Formats: sequence, structure tokens, C-alpha cells
Amino acid sequence: MMFSLSVQFWLIIQIVLDLCLVTLFIVFVRQVRTMSANLGSNLGLQETEEVANTLESVLKDAKDVAGQFEVQLNEKKCIAKRLNEQLDSRIISLNLLLNRAEARLESNDIAVDGNSKSYKDVHYLQREIIALSEKGDTPGKIADRLGVIKGEVELVLDLKKKFQDIEQV
Repeated sequence: MMFSLSVQFWLIIQIVLDLCLVTLFIVFVRQVRTMSANLGSNLGLQETEEVANTLESVLKDAKDVAGQFEVQLNEKKCIAKRLNEQLDSRIISLNLLLNRAEARLESNDIAVDGNSKSYKDVHYLQREIIALSEKGDTPGKIADRLGVIKGEVELVLDLKKKFQDIEQV
């Protein structure tokens, strides 16, 4: 979303710059016409050619700048597209890992402190991990208490932190 806003921003800037250049060109042409009308035809063809050459060089420079801007805009679009593809692939990868973890937890009955309570609901286990973490327990203590591996506890806590960071943006 942020990249599409950036691309839209640069596109709007390009349009505004183009409009400014067109406006300046129109004003310049009007000034040249009024100057030549005021000075009469005595000044002649040489000054008109100088004005035309100046105008031509200004237009060429404006066209070059617009072309460079368009190239940069296209590069930014490509970068945004690649980043979106990478993010999509990472999200798919995380979903696959979560599905595997959920399937594994459902296949195992995990006992807590000798109780016969089972964690068939992954969301319940995640809530327990987060609650114990908020109480100040370390990932190692939480893993021992719930009978899961420390890496799984750290994964849940890291994902919680990342989701909180995303929500704050």
C-alpha cells in the first residue's frame, strides 16, 4: 500500500511539472509575440530566430527531464512490484509453517503440569504463551511449563510483536 502511494505521488508530481512547463511555454510565447508586436518589424528575422532557438532548447531540455523522470518512475514501479512479490511469498511461507505447527499440535496431546488438559486448539496455546510472557516469564520457562519447544514460544512472541508493529503503522 505504501509503495502504491509513492508511485501515485510521483505520477502526480510528473503531471504537475508537465502542466507547469506547458504553462510557462504558453506565457513565454505570448511574451515573445507582444515583444515583437511592440518592437515592430524593425528588429527582424534574426531576433525571431534567436528566440525560436532558445525556445527549442528549453523544450528539448524539458523533454529530456520528463523522459528521465518517467524512467525513474518505471524503476520505482518495478521495485515496488518485486517487494510485493517477496512479501507475498513470505506470507505464504509463514502460513504454511503455521499450518504445519497447527497440524502437529493437533496430532499430539500436550499435557501441562501433569494435568490432562490438551491443547488441540492452537489459538489457545498461543494465548497461553502470550499471557505467560506478559506476566514476565522467559521463553524458556514458558516452554517448560507448557511442554513445547522454546523455538515455538519465541516464534509466537515474535509474530505477536510483528503484528503489533503492523497495527501501529
